Order: sequence, then structure tokens, then C-alpha cells
Amino acid sequence: MSSEFHFSPRPNRAGDIAWKAWGEAAFAQAEREQKPILLSISAVWCHWCHVMDETSYSDPRIIERINERFVPVRVDNDRRPDVNARYNQGGWPTTAFLAPAGALLAGATYMPPEQMLGALDQIADFYKEHHAHVEERAIELRKESSSERPASGELRETMIARVLEEISDAYDPEYGGFGTEPKFPMTDVLDFLLQEYRAAGDQRLYDMLAKTMLAMSSGGMYDRVEGGFFRYSTTRDWSVPHFEKMTEDHAALLRILAELTRTTRNDAFRSTLESALRYVRTVLRDPETGFFAGSQDADEAYFALPLEERRKREAPYIDRTSYSNWTAAMAGAFAFAGAALEDDGVMGESQAALDALNEHMRDENGLLYHYLEPGGTPQVRGLLTDQVSYLRALLDAHECMGEPRFLARARELAAAIESAFASPNGGYYDHAGAEDPLGNLAVRQRPLADNSLLAESFLRLAALDGDEQKRMAAERTLQVYAANYGGMRMFAAPFARALRRFFGTAASVVLVGTPEQTSDLRETARALPDPLLTVLTIATDDVQTLRERGMDPQLAPAAYLCRGKVCSAPATTPAQLRDAFEAS
Repeated sequence: MSSEFHFSPRPNRAGDIAWKAWGEAAFAQAEREQKPILLSISAVWCHWCHVMDETSYSDPRIIERINERFVPVRVDNDRRPDVNARYNQGGWPTTAFLAPAGALLAGATYMPPEQMLGALDQIADFYKEHHAHVEERAIELRKESSSERPASGELRETMIARVLEEISDAYDPEYGGFGTEPKFPMTDVLDFLLQEYRAAGDQRLYDMLAKTMLAMSSGGMYDRVEGGFFRYSTTRDWSVPHFEKMTEDHAALLRILAELTRTTRNDAFRSTLESALRYVRTVLRDPETGFFAGSQDADEAYFALPLEERRKREAPYIDRTSYSNWTAAMAGAFAFAGAALEDDGVMGESQAALDALNEHMRDENGLLYHYLEPGGTPQVRGLLTDQVSYLRALLDAHECMGEPRFLARARELAAAIESAFASPNGGYYDHAGAEDPLGNLAVRQRPLADNSLLAESFLRLAALDGDEQKRMAAERTLQVYAANYGGMRMFAAPFARALRRFFGTAASVVLVGTPEQTSDLRETARALPDPLLTVLTIATDDVQTLRERGMDPQLAPAAYLCRGKVCSAPATTPAQLRDAFEAS
């Protein structure tokens, strides 16, 4: 069984299939032998992927059929999100049949053995008889899908209201959450609701957010023994979870819980934040590297046990691979959580993760590689998702802790993103073309969520630095989606969240002094009732920058409340800063 691929932890024969990695060799073999490609997109945490390994991919008839009539390619969703974005058939496992050049012939998710057998013969026979027509049609489709929508749409504040209506329509007032079942956390929606509530003071938005968070953390979605959230609920009332635990989800949920802890008086949020943080620090964080593991497998029997019984059993498998987008997101969440809990240890672990990414995961262009196995070397260059998560986390760390190195890295990264990913039609592609653009990767995409988050970070940088070019880049990025965001319904929440910042007239606070000198003023600034407020810390030895801003390098610690380029007189105490905000 090849060690290059991860199969079900239970007995199976999936490794008897002659799996190839996604790469030039597999596509060349398919072309040379004129065989279709069987693309299996799996994930180490995926229950039904394991079931398919144990059933269909362990059936001797299927193993023989695949090895004889196909070039089988196995892709891990977490390691190649760009491949998954183009071929996923609605979930995991994805079973996709491709022509040798990569065009999709047919696809499904889980396929039981008899269905799989029939599909294998039908697809292989069809391609053998019609391969010339299939390849011609694939070229035509690729040309059609390569056309890009220009960034020409008008941005309006009413777009925010429309997304809120979609969220309200999907909200479940009885149990919290959105839709019926299965029910996912929908962290982008929750993050947007939190921002909108704090910006507009609409109690209805807070009620939706709070009911959902409390329902998830008090029901079956939450592990009451070891802490941490499971991936989703199979039932509407959050009672029966699917038992994977994902670093991606925890990063988003910790961030939301930290802000709720900091801005509300509900102790339930603090309690959940503390226990979820304890799980992440104990199980997912590697104290030697500072990185975070990707996920922990589902194991219903294990997670049903009380603590003492669990200790007698081996814990479910943990994917110790660090994925840069998730490690960065967790670093940002730790910055928020450390600030909310006034925990210097958590803040230090945020810094350690960001420093580790900077030291071990950057390529020669200053961009992050996507993943790193323990003891391995960084893999997969130039994915937008990693750069976007890292940029946001760098800004989070600077605003929460005041360390100048994080802002300097954010500025450098923003320039590298502009150089490597920008589309001439506005927005940013999901990959920089650093890896071979095989199959449908040749058609570059501009995903709404990543682009919206990038636009939001550019707007934060624009506010910190007074950089009009960054603001214009953000505007042009958001314009890409102005005509079609409505079709995304509540999944357009990241777009609407960025729009709020674009239309907002937020204040900024400039702190002068060392991170330690300005800690009380920083805490006061972040507590001001403005969710869009940015906080910049400038060291006293940066005399040129301070003088350009009309600030006294000799006066530290000090805080200046600014709106646009107009700043208040220096405040040297938290009370003075609060007074300046009230007066502005």
C-alpha cells in the first residue's frame, strides 16, 4: 500500500489500485494509453471516503476494472483545494471521470460497488467509442469557460441588506443555525452577523448569532469531554454530529467567540472559548513547530465515552500536516482570543505560528507554500487561499499586539499578491500558475470568498497606511461580483462583510510607542464601539513616519484618534482616548 496516499484506518484494499498523484505523469499516461482518468477526491477526515475505501475500492472486480481501463488519480482535498474547486461533485468522496486532457465526462460522490461497476464499464466504453468528439468538445468548453467577467458592476449599500435578507430567510428560529439538516456552522455568516450587529446595533442580528452559537456549544455539536466543535450536525436540532474536528472550523469559531467574549457580558461565550481553545492547544497545536494539525478523524464510539474511558483508548487519527491557510487563520484567532482573555501565552502562540510560517513556508517570491508534513518539505506553491489567510492574520496580530514586524510582512505580502495573482479584469486568481496547470486548472478562477477577504484586508491596509491604491484595488475586486453575488445567496456573506468596510467611515487609532508601552491604550482602542476601527502602532524611532503624520516622536505612549487624515490631539491615558472618540 503506497504511503503517498491516505486510506481508511479500517481494513481495506484501496491501496491495491494503482493510484497516481495529480501531476504530469498521470495525464501523460492517460494520453499515451488513451484511457480516461478516474479522479478520486478524498480527505483524511472524511467518513464516507473511508467507507468507499472499505467497499467499492476494496471490491476485487472494481480494483481489476480500474487498473485495466483507467488511469486512477487520488487527490487529497486539503492538499489540493484548487483541484477540488474544479472537480468536486457535491461532496466527499468525489468520484470524477475525466478525459485524458482533464475534461469532466461524468461524476458522483459516494458510489456503492454495483453502481461503481456499471459506471466504470459505461464510461470506459463511451470514451473508447467517442474519444475524438470528446476531446474536440473539451477544447470548445475550455474556450467558453475562459471568458472573464470584467470588474464593472456598481457597488451599493443595498447589496448588504439583500445578503442579510437571504440569511434571515434561511435562519431557523427554533433551533438556531441556517436551513434544516445537515446543519453546518456557517462561520462566514456568523462573522458577518457579528460585524453587522456591532456596526448597526440591530438586536435581531445578535439574537440570530447568539442563539446559533449557544445551540452549537451546548448540544451534540460540541465535545463536552475534551472540548472542541465537531464538523457539522446531521440533525436540525444540533443533537447528532458528524464527529470530525477541523482546524479550519475552529479558527473561525474561536475568532467569533473571542469577539463575543470581548464585546458582550454572556459568560457562556467565554466558557466555550476557553474549553475550545484548550482542545486546540492540547490536541492540534505542535509546541515544537508552532504549527497546527489539519484535523482529527471522526470516531463515534470514542467520542461517546467519558474521559476516563477515552484515556484507555487510542485517540482518533490526527492529520499532523500543517496547511498554511488554516495555520494562519488559527494564528489570527489566537491573537483575538489572547486579547479577549488577556492571556499572554495564547498571544505568544499566535506570534510563534506567524513567525514559523514566515521562516519555513515562504518561497522565493515571498508567497506561502500550501502544506507541510512533519519532517517534510513545503509543498504546492502559489495558492491564493494561503496568502489571503496569512495577510489577514498578520493584520490581526499587529492590531492586537502592536508588533511592527507583522505589519511590515503584511505590506510585503500584499505587494507579492498583487504581482502574482491579479487578473487584468479585476480580482485575483485562486492560483498563481506556479504548479503545472493540468486539466481544468488551466481555467483560472476568482473565488468570491477569498477575493472578498482579500478586499477586506486591502481596505484595512488602506486605513492603516492611507494607501489609496489599496482602496482602489479592493473596490475593483468587489466590483467583479456586483452583478452575480445574489446567486450566491447567504454564501455571499464575505462579500457583504467587505462591502460594509468599503462603505464605512471608520476611525483609526495610531499608537506611538513600543507594544508594551501602548498595551493599555491598545486595549482601550479595540474596545471602542466601532467594529471597523483599525489600530496602528508606530515605534518612536520611526521618526520620519511620525513627522509625516504630524505626531511627536518624543511623546510616548500616546494615542491619536484619526478620521481620514484628520487626527485628534494626543491622548496619553485610556480615558482621554475614549473622550476623543466620543467627541469625533
